[in-house]
Amino acid sequence: WMYSLQNVEQNLLFGYGAADEVRKKLITLWNVYSFYATYAAVDGFDPIENPLKWNVLSVLDQWVIAKTHLLIQNANQSLDTFRADVLMKNFEVYLEDLSNWYIRRNRRRFWKSEDDEDKKSAYATLYHVLENVIKIISPVLPFVSESIYQNLIRNSDSDSLESVHLCDFPKPNKEYINMGLIKNVDSLKKSVELGRSARNTSDVRIRQPLSKALFAVEDDKVSKFILDNQDIVLDELNVKTLERITEADQLINYKIKPNLRTLGQKYGKGLSNIKKILEDSNVDLLVKEMKEKNLITLNNEYQLGREDVFIETIAAEGFSAASDAGITVGLALDLTQDLILEGIVRDIVRVIQSMRKKAGFAVEDRINIFWEFDGQIEQALGKFENYFKLETLTNNIEESMDDFDYEDVVEINERQYKIKLKKKNRSV
Repeated sequence: WMYSLQNVEQNLLFGYGAADEVRKKLITLWNVYSFYATYAAVDGFDPIENPLKWNVLSVLDQWVIAKTHLLIQNANQSLDTFRADVLMKNFEVYLEDLSNWYIRRNRRRFWKSEDDEDKKSAYATLYHVLENVIKIISPVLPFVSESIYQNLIRNSDSDSLESVHLCDFPKPNKEYINMGLIKNVDSLKKSVELGRSARNTSDVRIRQPLSKALFAVEDDKVSKFILDNQDIVLDELNVKTLERITEADQLINYKIKPNLRTLGQKYGKGLSNIKKILEDSNVDLLVKEMKEKNLITLNNEYQLGREDVFIETIAAEGFSAASDAGITVGLALDLTQDLILEGIVRDIVRVIQSMRKKAGFAVEDRINIFWEFDGQIEQALGKFENYFKLETLTNNIEESMDDFDYEDVVEINERQYKIKLKKKNRSV
């Protein structure tokens, strides 16, 4: 992995840090395979009896298949030109999309108890993806790919070849490569990333619900796709509503400062004139020009690259915002009393889920619970009791509990509270 990733024209910087990064990516690849293998074994899924059916695939299924066949296309081009490093760079981006977006967003489809068409489609999609991925990566990772091939393909398909290294290198199915869909989902993903960035800037924790997110994007088709699939954005950003706005400057303002070091070297005495022109110019137009051309031309005399200016973003009052790649996302930071109470409940849910794990309870175990909460926490749990019970698999909240399976003292809002848990199906 490490050697193939390196451009042969440059020195390879080897060390524990660089090697550890590759190790983490290798583990990510194995975890994707392990995720499929674990749940497919539990559900007895047979990929031969349940082949891929395009007409029942979800949007994310179609997207990850499109990405897979685009990777196959690019892999063929890279290896034909002896650029294994380009293949590996593309593969690393793809692996991140597969693991941190497709699988993370679809976990519940694999977990649910109903063995319906949607669940089978998720399995069929991931099998198709893995079958192609290990063939793409087999020249670089011969042993890992062979191990996965033997466990995944040979155990599923009795007619398969004896080794991944006897298989033909995959060829792309161009009917699967929907560039419009790829653009739409990638833009949706980018919106979520920008929303997270905006939340991090504001120091508002992710478990605190917010009233709304606003986004600006010029492409109407992309905007419609984001709004049609807004449930993903609402869930990822923990906001109640999503709205499109027409102009990004409703959310964000820009400030441009000259990089004195680089501009001084390039234009010397002209630096003072450049500073004056930047101060008198329309900042939004300059930023737009930089994004489109990676260059700003001032008075047909000075050309400023990205390294020649510092662009600062300032969110509109009451918002935290981030912008990149033609998309701007802003989060409204005003908190109502209901939002504050819901945020408290989400914190308590995290505490209880952590306690369940420490207690060694199974994922499906239902519990009764006792606590010593009062004040605002008690008010919050009263208002959102159904949500709390659903998320923590709680049957009853009891006023006292002498017989329990696990107890702990937790600190919330700088106060300590005792919590006791009892498995509902515990035999006494």
